This record gives sequence, structure tokens and C-alpha cells, in this order.
Amino acid sequence: MRKSEALFVSGRIILDAVVIFGALIFAYFMRMQWFELFNLSAPTTLFPFELFRVFALKTTAALVGILAVNGRYRFYVDEKFWDEFRNLFWAFSSGMAFLVVIFFFAKFYFFSRFIFGVAWASGLIFILLGRLCLRGIRRIFYLNNIGRSKILVLGTGKIAIDAIDEILRLPRFELIGVLAEKITRKKKFESAKILGRFGDFEKILKKYKPQEVLLAHEHASEKLTPKLVRIAHIYHVNFRFLPDELGLDLAAVKISTFGAFPLVTLLSNKIDGWGAIIKTFFDFLISLLAVVVLSPVFLFISLKIWLQKDGPIFYVSKRVGKNGKNFKCFKFRTMVVDAEKKKKKLLKKNERSGGVLFKIENDPRVTEFGKFLRTWSLDELPQFLNVLQGEMSLIGPRPHLPEEVEKYAKDDRRILAIKPGVTGFSQIHGRATLSFEEEMNFEIFYAKNWTIWLDAVIFFKTIVLIFKKENAH
Repeated sequence: MRKSEALFVSGRIILDAVVIFGALIFAYFMRMQWFELFNLSAPTTLFPFELFRVFALKTTAALVGILAVNGRYRFYVDEKFWDEFRNLFWAFSSGMAFLVVIFFFAKFYFFSRFIFGVAWASGLIFILLGRLCLRGIRRIFYLNNIGRSKILVLGTGKIAIDAIDEILRLPRFELIGVLAEKITRKKKFESAKILGRFGDFEKILKKYKPQEVLLAHEHASEKLTPKLVRIAHIYHVNFRFLPDELGLDLAAVKISTFGAFPLVTLLSNKIDGWGAIIKTFFDFLISLLAVVVLSPVFLFISLKIWLQKDGPIFYVSKRVGKNGKNFKCFKFRTMVVDAEKKKKKLLKKNERSGGVLFKIENDPRVTEFGKFLRTWSLDELPQFLNVLQGEMSLIGPRPHLPEEVEKYAKDDRRILAIKPGVTGFSQIHGRATLSFEEEMNFEIFYAKNWTIWLDAVIFFKTIVLIFKKENAH
């Protein structure tokens, strides 16, 4: 274990303990001593500070233990700030809730909801500010070449290119070079020095002494990989590998048992079990609220289209849903009635690469009111009805036409394992400006890495994009 890593993990533990204890003391004085400053009534029971200080120490120890159990002090974890914020929020909040329940049922003679509420809010803020400070200090250390890990990359294919891009983005790594799988005259690969071949692995370890090795090779053989691992471990080097995207995809994995044997299940997506139940519950609840709250908007748009007297109010289109099952997708009509017939004449102007999806700028088939609806994504409001019927989800891949799905490659059909969505991961990354291949990559990533938190992020980012009128379809 590197001393710098142990130092910063210890720093997180100590800092969390200090700020949690400080939050409890702050909450105590706010209620017991400073109540007049906050227009609070005088406390009916004065609890001596000497006793509360002992109580605060025990509570702090319990909360730090709960954070530890929730993995908040793991080594060698590079979380994005928003991921760390989410995980800290749930771990700290669940810890406080757990302690409140214990104190309530134990009939603890000191129990102040106000103090617990203030301690929770201020403690969470203090912890997050502390983590931000630690991140800043750690970055300064890295920029001064303190605590950085020397890393060697094995491979010169597509996976290696992506890995090197990520390594160069993270300041905690110092890329010492690359080993090629075969003889090459090139001296550099993606701004990294080529130090030799896989056969030179042991010699390179002796010479450059990296702390970590990253295997990023598409076709590492069953015989080669164990050999590389053994050599790395002989020289006390951490061995990591990126799974080949054409081989095992380890993004969605479930560990269980099969009799006396450990069983690894590679899932097609993470929307399974309780996750699927929770997602369906929120889909139904939010869609029902949206239909009720936005009913005046529904009525206005319907009346406006009806008054045009040039076609039906709704555009009903056959789309492909979960498991390849077709369903009728509802939208407010934004095009002329014979739009499908005119589409054949416009195919040559298609701007979407890949030959599967159809999109042209300033589509002549779109009506004036239709342009307004599309700009604000109001044409998609009737899809909440599809969500209520269980045919769609609020968040998911774009619902495609049957003729588009017929052009899918076999791998692309993996996305049909989940419900299509009103909005989705690809929509917040470009919506109609993406190529078909880019859209599929985003959608498959979403299915493999789904969480409730990711759905929330996509939902709110979609609202921001709508008001910014970016990438309107």
C-alpha cells in the first residue's frame, strides 16, 4: 500500500469524525444556547453539555463506522465528485436515520428532533466541504508529483487508446510507457513511449519499477494473461485489466451461488429485480402526476391542432419496445398528414449517418405549430400515456420504428432488452445530432450501468436542455 494513499484515507476518516462531531455540537448550541437568535422557543429540558459531549462522541463513532461499512473509506477508488456526493448523502442519511430509530425505541431520555435535523443537514454540508478540500489538497500533491502512481499499459489497440486517454486525464497516474503485443518500429503510441514488446515485460518491470500495470489488449490469450499476472506479482506490482468489449462485458455482473459453487451471471442490463420494480414505480407515479398537472397544456395543444382541421390530433406510430414487442407510440402530430409518403422522396437528404435513422434539418413536412412543439419537446407529452400503460419508461433508449430495427446489427438488438424511454442517455448527449453508432453506444452504456441516480441525472438534464432549446429534434 502506498503511504500517500493511506494518508488520504486516514485524512478522510479523521476529517469526517471532526466535522460530524462539530455538527452535533453546533446543533446543540443552536437549540440550547442560541435559540433566541433563530426565533426558537426556550428548551423545556436543559441537557448538560458535559453529558451531550459524551453522547456526541459515541454518535460520531457510530456514524463513521456506518460510513466505513458503506465503503466510504476504500483504498484506490477514483470517484467523480457527484458520485461521491450521492454515496455520502445516502450513507450519512441512512446512518442518521438508523440512530434515530434506535434512540426512539430505546426511549433515550434525551431526544431532540431539532438537534438531529440540524446535525444531519450541517453534518452533510461539512462532510462535503471537507471532501472538496481534500480533493484540492490531493490534486496539489499530484501536480507536484507527490503520491502519483507509475503505470505501464500493455497493448496498442482500441482499448489501449481509450485507456491512455483516461490515464492522461487523471492526475494521480504517471504513464511511463506502453508495451506492444508484437514487433513495431514505432517509438510512440498515443503520446506514450513504446518501451518494448510483451516479451520484454519482466525486463521493463525491473528497469522502470511501475506500481501498476494495465492490460488493455483485445485478444490476450488464456496462456499469456496468467503469465503476465505471475510476473507482475513477483515484482509486487498491481495488475489490472480492462475486459475486451468483444469478449466478456463485466459492467453488469451478479454474484450468487450454484449449489456449492460460486456463480457469476453476466446480465444484459442492470434493470432487474428490485431495481426494475423501483424504476416502474417511479415511472408510473411521475407520469400520472405529469398527466394531471399538465392536463391544461394537453387540452390547449389538442385544441390548437384540432382547429387547424388538416388531420388528427395525435400521431400514432408503431414502435418496437421491450423484447422486440411492437406497441403504438403516441405523439402530438407535428407533420402534414401524408408525411410518410413524402419521406421516400427526402431519403437522399438524410443527415443521420449509419443508414438506420432518418433526420433532415428544416424538414418541409413539419407544420408551423409542429416546429413550436418540437422546439420545446411538447410533441412527446402523450408518451406519458405509453408509460402509464407499461409500454415505455420515463428514461430509456429511443423507441425505434420496426423498419429501423430491421437494419440493426445483431449486437444492436441488445438494447431491446429494456423499455424505450420518453428521454434517455443519448438524448442528453446530443439527441438528434448523434450518428446511429454513437446513439447505440450511449444506450448500451446506460443499460449496463443503470442506477436510480443516473435516471435522476438524465431527467433533470433533459429539462435543462429543453429550456435551453438545445438539440431540438
